[in-house]
Amino acid sequence: MMMMMMKKMRTAARFRSQLWSLKMPSLCHRSFAAISTYKAVIFYMYGVLIPSPVKLATVFEQQNGVPLGTLGKAIRTGGEVNAWKRFMRGEIGAEEFVEAFGRQCSEIIVESCREGLSKPDPRIYHLCLNRLGVSAHEAVFLDDLELNVKAAAQLGMHAIKVGDLAVSVKELEGVLGIPLSGFVPGPGSAPWATKLPMDQLTQYLRKTLHLSDKDPVAVQQLSPSQSNALYHLTTGGRHLLLRKQQKTSRAMETEYRLLKSLSRSGIPVPEIIDLCEDPSVLGAPFLLMEFCLGRMFSDPSLPGLTPGDRRALYQAMQHTLCQIHCLDTRAVGLEDYNEPVDYMGLQVQWWTQQYRDSETLPIPSMERLIQWLPLHLPKHQRTTLIHGSFRLENLVFHPEKPEVVAVMDWGRSRLGDPLTDLTFSCMAHYLPQDNPLLTGISDRGLVQLGIPTVEEVMRQYCSSMGLEEGITEWNFYMAFHLFCLAASHQGESKSTIAGQTGSGRLAEQVADLAWDFATKEGFRIFNAMPRSPHAGTSPLKGQVAE
Repeated sequence: MMMMMMKKMRTAARFRSQLWSLKMPSLCHRSFAAISTYKAVIFYMYGVLIPSPVKLATVFEQQNGVPLGTLGKAIRTGGEVNAWKRFMRGEIGAEEFVEAFGRQCSEIIVESCREGLSKPDPRIYHLCLNRLGVSAHEAVFLDDLELNVKAAAQLGMHAIKVGDLAVSVKELEGVLGIPLSGFVPGPGSAPWATKLPMDQLTQYLRKTLHLSDKDPVAVQQLSPSQSNALYHLTTGGRHLLLRKQQKTSRAMETEYRLLKSLSRSGIPVPEIIDLCEDPSVLGAPFLLMEFCLGRMFSDPSLPGLTPGDRRALYQAMQHTLCQIHCLDTRAVGLEDYNEPVDYMGLQVQWWTQQYRDSETLPIPSMERLIQWLPLHLPKHQRTTLIHGSFRLENLVFHPEKPEVVAVMDWGRSRLGDPLTDLTFSCMAHYLPQDNPLLTGISDRGLVQLGIPTVEEVMRQYCSSMGLEEGITEWNFYMAFHLFCLAASHQGESKSTIAGQTGSGRLAEQVADLAWDFATKEGFRIFNAMPRSPHAGTSPLKGQVAE
């Protein structure tokens, strides 16, 4: 029997339990919920994303001595009122799951045998779209057969051919902008779910939010890495974000103070509910925040959008960055907010130490950078409030407008050199799409995508900030950021023999790219040096050398 299942994703106001995924540089992950421009996902029900029940039934029969075909017969007989059909329609069993799932999406099943149509006939695709009430460009189609995928793509759908299931789900996550796995309805449902003591957390939430004893608490860890502890909580009809302090992270009260101050500044930040410093709750201080409804993009190429939409979002991103850098810190009480004497010098020292602490085999480019960076620090550093890890993934955009509604992950914020934010936001421009350390767009054809080039970003920023002289030391900042990226990932290979891991080799490749930028900066400095009156003159012919 041929079936298609479509999950119709509700509009921004109604889609209340989507999850945001933010990523920090080391690249720490933080995140909350986002809404994609796509409204429907269409796929063949048996064996594309969901394992075929026929195959699973056969395995069960073989393992339990049940005559082959018994379960299949039970599925097919009994018409629309049999147990299988009732379960598939959500009429019986797993009531709590059906209730929670129904708040996020609706399901429509189109049966080929009933409609007299089958893929790749365009009519069955149009039938699905009509019943969902969406257009082709608002739908994502998945199938494991190439001819079916091509037919959907020709109609304007975003089509994904399913080969490796994990790869396909990852691609679908990127297209939709939401995680599709890892939801934890309670303690112990996933290996990392025990990181939060649910009894203590539930008691704290009920007291803080004035919930009833009947309100369950659902948890999803948005980033399972040790460098970041961010959780999406659902309870009492509310969706919350919990950010837990790690041993190596800055004090939560500092970030709490910052976000409270920024909430009065016009800079879009998440609303703080509470700062809990009682170690008996989670063992460490944490922030409880409201999550912001909107869109978040993990892929800097912004798949699924038009070139005009991409350009508008990148321009909104730069507008928000200028807002941060133009903030009058005194007006919001942040004039003493961690101001260093030599911001860039201290940053180079700190990241050098991080590299030394995790060093395995020496990386020649890193050794050269460790010597070069302190000698070429920018001579004229402005001081403003900086975000510390400003990039597309840490922004939440309005569900429909090219407007930033929240800037996330302020854990690295301080007073410092604003050009570190600008240049960090452009790192993806210099890395390829398949770079595992940081997804890039250097090989994506920016003009065709509508994404501003580095030169355009620089011009927009300089115009907005009144920097008539431009940014002469751009190459230094890029060398610095790539040096930090290599240093942060070198430690991942420390536990392996001689550091011969993909991460170790990637760290070396990134360090080589950083040294390329250092070399370019060296040539710029050399060319800017004043020349003697006779420089470039041939001693033999008295002519200017070409």
